[in-house]
Amino acid sequence: MSKIKNISYDLYNIENIKYSKYLIKDCSAKKKEFILDKSKEPAINIKNIGYISLYYNQNPLIYITTPVMVCLFGMKNQIMSLQFTNLKTDKEMESFFNFIKNIELNNMINLGITDEEDADKYNSQIRYDKDGKYDPNLIVKVPFVKNCYDVDIYSDDYDTCNIKNLNNFTKMKCDIYIDKIWKFNEQFICKWKAKVIYLV
Repeated sequence: MSKIKNISYDLYNIENIKYSKYLIKDCSAKKKEFILDKSKEPAINIKNIGYISLYYNQNPLIYITTPVMVCLFGMKNQIMSLQFTNLKTDKEMESFFNFIKNIELNNMINLGITDEEDADKYNSQIRYDKDGKYDPNLIVKVPFVKNCYDVDIYSDDYDTCNIKNLNNFTKMKCDIYIDKIWKFNEQFICKWKAKVIYLV
């Protein structure tokens, strides 16, 4: 079982993230094949864009460890909602929140989403309370591969932990990563995925 790597987000210079565009070779085919697009055309203008890969120092993903966050509702439909708890008073949380926000802004710029009117073409993974009463949340997907959850979960207090039995308001630290931006229903989506969950 993997343990938390404690990789700080401040090791990344967001401006050094590289992007490679992949096109759908034949949009009518059932099984999609992708080919590298070497043009300078922004992804937002390409009809048959499949996905965009992210690289950092030739690593095909951005991998970071979160601060301790509260998982508000356990896991539902492979999704955890992690709260940026005490965002206004906790400097570490504020800094982490700004990092996530700046990655999303950088993704948008590299996709060619630079006008306010196109902003809804990027699906942010930060969710805000519409009344402004609660701190925002980060949506994190728990990958499901070959009929099982592809995530390690552990605690110093319990011998065994089960991702399916997460209680509401569980405190945790997670190793999370992004690797691709996909286009789905005319929106670009870059989902953070959990790799390791440490219950605290």
